[in-house]
Amino acid sequence: MMMDISRLKYRVEVLGGHGDIERYGPFNEQKAREFFEVEESFGGTARIVRLEEGIQQKWEVLTACGDWDDYERGRHEKKKAEVPL
Repeated sequence: MMMDISRLKYRVEVLGGHGDIERYGPFNEQKAREFFEVEESFGGTARIVRLEEGIQQKWEVLTACGDWDDYERGRHEKKKAEVPL
């Protein structure tokens, strides 16, 4: 049986303890949601992202649990600090 790879457009991103992101997949939507629910049940910080195809590949966040705001804020502040004045 041949697997339809075009359906594997989802991945789960889990925020690690050192601020790094671990990426799992590719999955179909059902498997991504199952994986996400396990992470959510453990109180983790995770999100499901879907690949949007077009001129450029872009990952769109579908749903998330945990505190991504602190991670995103920290990443923004780090980039801001790296910009020379």
